[in-house]
Amino acid sequence: MALSLTAGASLADKPSERPNIIFILTDDISPRDYALYGGKIESPVLEKMAAEGLYFETAWATPRCMPTRAMLLTGKYAFRQKVFENQVNPRGEDGRIKPLGERFPNTLGSLMTANGYRSAMVGKLQTGDVKSYGFTRWCTVDHDADKRVGKFKVFDMRHARMDEDGTIVDREHVHSTDALFEYLHRFTAEKSEDPWFVYMPMNLPHSVRNPENPTKWGPPWVPVLDEDWKKTGEMVQNDFEACVRYIDYKVGRFVEHLKKTGQLENTIIMYAGDNGTNLYGKSNPDSEKGPRIPFVVYAPGYLKPTGANPELVDLTDVIPTCVELAGGTMPKDDVFDGHSFAPLILGTPFEGREWIFSQWYGCRWLRTKQWLIDGRGRLYDCGDNRNEWVKGAYTDVTESRDERVVHVRKELEKVLEQLPAPDFNDPELAGQWKKQWLNSKKFVDPYVPPYLK
Repeated sequence: MALSLTAGASLADKPSERPNIIFILTDDISPRDYALYGGKIESPVLEKMAAEGLYFETAWATPRCMPTRAMLLTGKYAFRQKVFENQVNPRGEDGRIKPLGERFPNTLGSLMTANGYRSAMVGKLQTGDVKSYGFTRWCTVDHDADKRVGKFKVFDMRHARMDEDGTIVDREHVHSTDALFEYLHRFTAEKSEDPWFVYMPMNLPHSVRNPENPTKWGPPWVPVLDEDWKKTGEMVQNDFEACVRYIDYKVGRFVEHLKKTGQLENTIIMYAGDNGTNLYGKSNPDSEKGPRIPFVVYAPGYLKPTGANPELVDLTDVIPTCVELAGGTMPKDDVFDGHSFAPLILGTPFEGREWIFSQWYGCRWLRTKQWLIDGRGRLYDCGDNRNEWVKGAYTDVTESRDERVVHVRKELEKVLEQLPAPDFNDPELAGQWKKQWLNSKKFVDPYVPPYLK
C-alpha cells in the first residue's frame, strides 16, 4: 500500500502548545487478529502508525461493550460506576441505561470541553444521551431507527442515518462508516483558535443481523478494497478481515486529511478496541482474552518512534492522559482510577503502573507485567510473554504451593481488596444480578485457593 504517514516540514505543521486529540475505539477486535501483534490480518496504516509511534503490548478494556464505554468515559472501574454488563447497570424509567453523564459530572467529553477544546463524539452511542457527556458537537448512529425485518431489528450499514448535532440526516447508499468519517473530516477542518478533541466509537467490525436473513449474525456489509487499497465499487458481508481492512483504509484517509490541512504534526491519534473478538475474547472470562485490546498511539509532532511498549495501560488511563495533554489538571473533588501515560507521548519522565484491572459481571481480572489473575480466579505466570493465544506462553500456577507463587497470590489479593467484587444484593441491581448472572449459564464462581480462605 502506497501511503505516506510522514508529514512535510511546513510551518503550519509545527506543534502548537496544545495538541488536537482523537480517540478511535473499534468494536470487537482482539490483538491476535492483527499482524502487528502476531496475528494474520495486515493493517498497513496501523502498522506504520505503531512503528512511527508506539503500541502497548498489554492494554485492557473489559470483555463487553457497555462496561468498556463506562470505564472509558468516566475513568472509573465498574465497582464505582456500576456498569457491570450490558444487562447489569443502573436504568432509567425507560428501562435503558442511565446516561453516565447524568450520574457523573466529570466525563471524557465534559473535561475536554472544560479545558477549552472543541469536543465531538462521532460514532456509536450505546450509553445514553450524548449531550449529557459534555461534548459540544456530535454525529451519532441513530440505532433507534434500525429497520425491522419480521420480529428482528436490523442494522444495515450500507445506508446511513445519523443524528448530526441534533438533526437527523438520512443518506441512502452511503456506508455508515463513510458518513461518520465525512463528519469527522468536516469538524476537524473547521477554523478555530481552539484545538479539537474527538471521541470516535466505531461500529466496525461488530457482527449484525444479516439484512437479507436476520436470523443469521455476521460481520456487516463493507466496501471491498483491491490490492492497491482502492475501492472496487463492490460490497461484501460476513467478512471479518474486510471489515478490519476497511477501518485501516478510513484511518489512513483521515491521516492524509490531517496532513493536507496542516494538522498532522499537531495531532495525537489513539486507536484501541473495546473488547476481544466475538467467539474468542468477547464475554470470555478465561485468561486475558476478554479485556485485552489493541492500543496504538501516533503523534509525529510529539512522540519519537518507539514501536512495542511494555508498559501496562487500561482504559481508565485515557481521561487523565487527555487532560494532561490538554494542559489541564484532574478535578480534586472526584475519584479517578487511571494513570496518565502522557509523559510517554511527550518524552518526559514516566513511572508506569504496577498493575491493571478489569471487571465484568462478577469477574475480576488483575495483571502485572508477569502475573495474571483471570475472571475465573486462575493465576498465571506470564513470564515475559504478552500473547495469551500462544500455546504454553502462560503457565497456570493456580494450584501451586510454591512459596513464591503463594506470596505473589497473597500480594495480588491485597490489591483486589481495594477493587471490590460487586454486591449482588445492591437494591438497585439485585433483580438484574439474579436474572442475568446468578441464575444464568454464564455464571462464574471465581476460584479461591484454600490458603486464602
